[in-house]
Amino acid sequence: MTLCTNRPEGFGPLSNLYPRILTSCFLDTILIPLCTWLYLLSLALIFALPTRRAVATTNPSLDLDTLANDHAVKPLARHRRKLRLVLTVLYYGLLLAQTLMCVLEIVRLSLAHLGVGLLPFTFVTLLVAGALRVTRGLKGRMVGGWRWATVGVWIALAVANGVKVAEEVKEGAGTRKGSKYPEADEITDVAVMVGVYAVLMVLEVVAMRF
Repeated sequence: MTLCTNRPEGFGPLSNLYPRILTSCFLDTILIPLCTWLYLLSLALIFALPTRRAVATTNPSLDLDTLANDHAVKPLARHRRKLRLVLTVLYYGLLLAQTLMCVLEIVRLSLAHLGVGLLPFTFVTLLVAGALRVTRGLKGRMVGGWRWATVGVWIALAVANGVKVAEEVKEGAGTRKGSKYPEADEITDVAVMVGVYAVLMVLEVVAMRF
């Protein structure tokens, strides 16, 4: 399978048509997939590191103030659970939306006979991030490091796709006009994905407080 085809700017890192512009082929086959590789590598290192589990201790002298305020704490706990549920639903909804956006971009690139590079590797990131969220880091095996790794990959993907948008804007929104995937459409699609990655990053950071 050809990774990139019919891309007049060339297939190397720098464009043959525009000065100091990265090619879309380089972005689709190297820069964006690199985010996934680094994410998987960081998770493997976190998983391999020995974990220290907290040892539960029993204190015979209970905090009477805490017991007395137990009824006041319960409404706050219920509020936190509701907020956690809302954040979780929003997070998975955005993961689904991002998956569909990636499918849309890949399908339209394929229909335009431009090649899809290694963009399908992004699905690995979305799947792994969702699985870690469901299992809470494989039931605590990866402690909290996996959350920071996921925050990092959302930032990396947002930046990498942001670079892609910037390069496409420099090429001009009128490029590939009349094709099955005009440049203007791809700019819009990728810009939406940048926004979704940014929101996923924020939600991941907020989830650390719950």
